[in-house]
Amino acid sequence: MRALMEERGVSLRQLAKVTHYDVGYLSKVANDLKRPSLPLAHQLEAALDAGGNLVNLVPARTGAQRRAPVASASIRDVGQTVTPRPLPAPVVDSFVDRRMQRLSVSHTEELLSHLREQWFMLVRTDNLLGPRHALGGVCAQLTILTALLRHVRPPLRDTALRLAARYAESAAWLYEDAGDLIASRRWTGHAMEYALEVGDRPMVAWTLFRRSQHAQFEGNGAQVVGLAEAACREQGNVAGPMLAAILQQHAHGLALSGVEVASHELLDRAQEYATTDDAGDARAGHGAFCTPAYLELQRGRVWLTLGRPGRAVDAFESAIRELSPTYQRDRGLAHAGLSIALTQERQPEAAASAAVQALTVAQDSGSSRIFSMLASVAPHLARHAHLNPVAEFLAGLAATPAV
Repeated sequence: MRALMEERGVSLRQLAKVTHYDVGYLSKVANDLKRPSLPLAHQLEAALDAGGNLVNLVPARTGAQRRAPVASASIRDVGQTVTPRPLPAPVVDSFVDRRMQRLSVSHTEELLSHLREQWFMLVRTDNLLGPRHALGGVCAQLTILTALLRHVRPPLRDTALRLAARYAESAAWLYEDAGDLIASRRWTGHAMEYALEVGDRPMVAWTLFRRSQHAQFEGNGAQVVGLAEAACREQGNVAGPMLAAILQQHAHGLALSGVEVASHELLDRAQEYATTDDAGDARAGHGAFCTPAYLELQRGRVWLTLGRPGRAVDAFESAIRELSPTYQRDRGLAHAGLSIALTQERQPEAAASAAVQALTVAQDSGSSRIFSMLASVAPHLARHAHLNPVAEFLAGLAATPAV
C-alpha cells in the first residue's frame, strides 16, 4: 500500500476522500497496526490501480481469529456486532468535484445515462461474481454521483438523486455481503436520504427492506417484522418482485419468533409475485432476484431457523437444481445452507461435499455470509475429520484468506 501510494503520488488524505475511510484508520493500516478488511482492500485497489495485488495480500485469519459461529449452527447469517454512530456524509474528491462543476446540461444527461447502464451491469457482475468484483466499481461511481449532486439542479437533479440512491443501496448490499455491517448501514442511510429528497417511495421501501436484513443479522425477529411491514406500507399497492422480496423477509422475521405456519404462508404469497429474471441485472426492478428458485432457497433458510433441517434439505436441493447459472452467489448460499441442514441430520460426508461447493463460491466471490455459515458447521464436522470429504472441507476452510 505504501509503495503504491509513493509511486502514484497519493496521500493518505486523498485516499480517505475516495475510499470514505478515516485518515487515522488508513494510517494504521499503512503502518501495519491494523489488519485491512476485504472491503477496504477493494477500495484501495480501485484508488491505487493495484491490479489485484492488494486484495490478494489481505492476511488470512487463523482459526482463533475467524468470526465466531452461531451457537446452534442455524442458517442465520453471522454479522458483526455494530455500535451505532453518527452517519458521516459521503466525501467528495476535489478533482472530481471540479470536473462535475464544469459539466454542461447535455454532458450531464449523457453521464447519467451512462451511469444508469453501468448500474445494471454492476448488478449482474455481483450476481455472477460477488462483492469482490463489484464493490470497487459501485464505489467509484458513487464518488462521481456524490460530486455531481453538489452542483446539479432540477430537473436533472431528480434523475441524479434516483440514480445515487440506487448506487448507495447497492453499496449497502455489497458491504453487507462482504461482512462490513457498519458500512452497509451507512450507505443504506445515504440511499434513504437521496430517496426521501426526490420522493422515491419505492426506494424508501427498499431501504427499509435492507434495514430489515440488518435486523435479521442481529436475530431481532420483532424488528425484522416491523421493518418489513413498514416497507410494505411505503411501497403502497405496487405488486411485483419488490413485494415478493419484502414478503419473504417478513417470513424470516416470523421464523425467528418461532411462528411456522404464518411464515410459510408468506413465502407462498411471495411465490405469486416471483419473477423469471435469469439475466440478473435488475432491469425488472428491485427484487428481480426473487425467482421461484430463490424463494425456495429462502424457504430452506426458514425451515432451518425453525429447527426443521429435514425439510430444509429438500428446499435447498430444489433451489440448487432450479437456480439460474447467473446467480452463482445464491447457489453458494444454497450449498452452505444444505451443508448446515445435512450436518444437523447427521450426514457428515454429504454435508462436507455441499460445504466444499459453497466454499468455492465464498472464495471466488468474497461473500462473508457464506463463509460465516461454513465456519459455523466446521466444529460439528471436525469430529468426522477421518472422512475424506470432511478432511477436504476443513483443509480448504483453514486455507481460505479472510473474507
